[in-house]
Amino acid sequence: MNKSEHRHQLIRALVSKNKIHTQAELQALLAENDIQVTQATLSRDIKTMNLSKVREEDNSYYVLNTGSISKWEKRLENYMEDALVMLRPVQHQVILKTLPGLAQSFGSVIDSLAFPDIVATLCGDDVCMIICEDATKAQACFKSLKKYAPPFFFSE
Repeated sequence: MNKSEHRHQLIRALVSKNKIHTQAELQALLAENDIQVTQATLSRDIKTMNLSKVREEDNSYYVLNTGSISKWEKRLENYMEDALVMLRPVQHQVILKTLPGLAQSFGSVIDSLAFPDIVATLCGDDVCMIICEDATKAQACFKSLKKYAPPFFFSE
């Protein structure tokens, strides 16, 4: 389990057991568990994990969205079902080939999802190059993206 997966697991546990009202409160609870994280990283984690705030009387607090996926995840599923031609890890990158004219749309959705293993996306007309830190992170990114592809797309 990598560092971000461990942090996400701890965040899930904390949110399940506590009524956490602010990011600062969550950041303090993580620090108590020897996890130091910046506000920007925590904000990305909340977005990536699809946490929501619910209102209870005059307070609101974070909850896990277990059943629903975000609009960006749904959009990525739709794009992959309709326009994905190829998805393949290559060294420290993942290459995503689309139907003509759609690579930039894929890149925009992928950027919105803020996958932790992605450093940058470069998109042309029908190819999106997803750059990761190293080959291990590219494999993790590939596995994450593959979850949104139609089941018939990959044969294992």
